Amino acid sequence: MCFEIKKMQPQDAKGMAEIERQVFSQPWSEQGFLSALQSPDTLYLIVWKDGRIIGYCGFLQSFEEADVTNVVVKEEWRGRGVGRRMLKELMDQGKKRGVERYTLEVRTGNTAAIKLYENLGFESVGIRKDFYEFPREDALIMWTS
Repeated sequence: MCFEIKKMQPQDAKGMAEIERQVFSQPWSEQGFLSALQSPDTLYLIVWKDGRIIGYCGFLQSFEEADVTNVVVKEEWRGRGVGRRMLKELMDQGKKRGVERYTLEVRTGNTAAIKLYENLGFESVGIRKDFYEFPREDALIMWTS
């Protein structure tokens, strides 16, 4: 499958916010993405297919560690390797910036995402009780080693 992965640009924020509203019960806003983009400690990647955003991911870096803050693939593109390729690219670019370890939270019921993260070297290290709302659910804390 042919798609392009690029760094987020300010004009991408509106499309990302639209996808957030479709996917998450507590979505990031367009302004939230624009604010994150202003920080030198963040990196966001966009996956493009036929001129449309089909996925994105990003992190917030603190020294040699990065917290993966967003991972989204539009529903109709899931299961086709988009998430794996964009996360691999995010981690490769992070390595060039000095990131040695990554962390993230994922809903305990999101078995597809958990499997993807495990395949990329993440390990479960704990639970954040009632981390998510709407619906309320625990988060699995995962780290790369």
